Amino acid sequence: MPAERSSFALAAAIAVVATALSAVPASADDAGPVGIGVARTADNRGTFTVTAWTDAPGAVVTSVSARVRAGDTVVAEVPALTRTGSTWGLPADAALKLAEDGGTMPHLGAYSIDVSATDDQGHTTTRDAAGTLDFTLKPALIDTAGDGKLEFTRLPTYDHKSLGVTDRLVGIEPGSGDRVPLEGRTVEVTRVPVSGTPRPDDTFTAVTDAEGRFTTEDLDLVDWATFTAGFAAADDQVHGDARVYGSPSISPTKASVTATADRTRVLPGQTVTVTGTVSTGSGADAAGLADIPVQISLRAYGSDRPALTVTTDASGHFSAVLDPPAGVGVDGWSAASPDMYLSTTAARGSLVVPEESVLRKVTASLAADGQVKVTGRLAHAYNNNSSDAESVRLEYSADGRTGWRSLATAKSDYYGNFTLSAWGYIDGYYRVHHLADDKLAESTSAPVRLSRVDTRVSSIKASATKVTKGTTVTFTGTLQEYVSRTWRPYQGRHVELFFQKKGSTKWTYVASGTTSSTGKATLKGKPTADGKWLIQYFGDSRHFDSGGTAVYVDVR
Repeated sequence: MPAERSSFALAAAIAVVATALSAVPASADDAGPVGIGVARTADNRGTFTVTAWTDAPGAVVTSVSARVRAGDTVVAEVPALTRTGSTWGLPADAALKLAEDGGTMPHLGAYSIDVSATDDQGHTTTRDAAGTLDFTLKPALIDTAGDGKLEFTRLPTYDHKSLGVTDRLVGIEPGSGDRVPLEGRTVEVTRVPVSGTPRPDDTFTAVTDAEGRFTTEDLDLVDWATFTAGFAAADDQVHGDARVYGSPSISPTKASVTATADRTRVLPGQTVTVTGTVSTGSGADAAGLADIPVQISLRAYGSDRPALTVTTDASGHFSAVLDPPAGVGVDGWSAASPDMYLSTTAARGSLVVPEESVLRKVTASLAADGQVKVTGRLAHAYNNNSSDAESVRLEYSADGRTGWRSLATAKSDYYGNFTLSAWGYIDGYYRVHHLADDKLAESTSAPVRLSRVDTRVSSIKASATKVTKGTTVTFTGTLQEYVSRTWRPYQGRHVELFFQKKGSTKWTYVASGTTSSTGKATLKGKPTADGKWLIQYFGDSRHFDSGGTAVYVDVR
């Protein structure tokens, strides 16, 4: 490890070398085949490298030597440089050092380098001032921990959100590598917010002491930030720049976030309000924290998406009104404080945001037997996706506005299609209703009015109700339709006679006929067993099937 000097004390009179770092070298033997490049100071400023070549056919450069001088005074002779490929240089173990370190260099500064090169055919070239040796201290910022990062005076806390930046500035001596504290030098420290670029007031300065240490005043750390310390110099003692970075750690305070929402399902047009408290301590020792930011997020597809940030009041309470969008997979919310000085666990809750739904291609019909049948498709309103296994119901209202009641329910299939059926009414309005659930919001189809004319066969009679088997019996009745709130004869209609044997549920066709001008139907049958007899009219596109009371015939 390089030695560290307690101070840097050079001779009172330090010669200022006239040769500039950018001096232009000149050749002493331009006509020879041997060429010499520019001599350059190596990273270890006690050494240098130079290129040399020969243009003589078949020849190679065999030796390169150099001398280092201050003006006309030669301060170091290097009889042989070491070759590495096409480059020749002074080895690190032979680096030039100050006289006080056992070397020949009288002081720090800039020195001229003269280089001579010879090939194996005897050609020789000397290039005076082939380059400049930057024999100055190389600045470095050295931390005590040895991790190459800035140090800080303290861990910021919730109650003390500030810290000082500290480190040491040293100069690395050429040749020896000794570390020399640089006293009285100004180091620039910059606070860099993680969320943006530094502001003008984010730059500070500090001056090094006798040990090379600098410490800034306490700097605010209210947001996450990194710090940069930088130093640069170009004088006879120190030349170059140094920079080091560091990210401070903090000591957070444990706090709790509690919150509730006023609903777990948000339908289109609704909002959800999340209220809660940020506090420290527990029980009787609990205390609300004022002016704390709280981030309310919506959880969608398993990840939290920040939606709104609010601030707690003097009692630590907060409230946020969210208008979550539909169709993005929202299934919950969370409330947490992004305050870097608080260690909290997010409060969470369930939340669903159903998409708007629509009922498409709804058709409804009322059959002559009184059955209402409705078909249609339930879909997402805006993307037209189908809705599998969603419940819909058939509803009826006498006036189409009030008193809606459910007649039947069904589930939509994979494509959103559904079929509903139920016994209907003589006249009234029908609609399909999807009640809101976690997937889809409420929707209804337009009411459809369905009606038919009611019919009946009244006064069904048999010419005899107790007969011998095989006797012909005449059955009569009057077919009527209900028009203008009055039962009227319905003439010229096809009617049929049916028999139902005692103990059976099956009706058997027997005969048919047409009603007279008075609506009277006359049909004949031969009873072979006890049972009921009924005259039936099967409705048309406007009329219901007829109702009526069967007559019982006893066969002896």
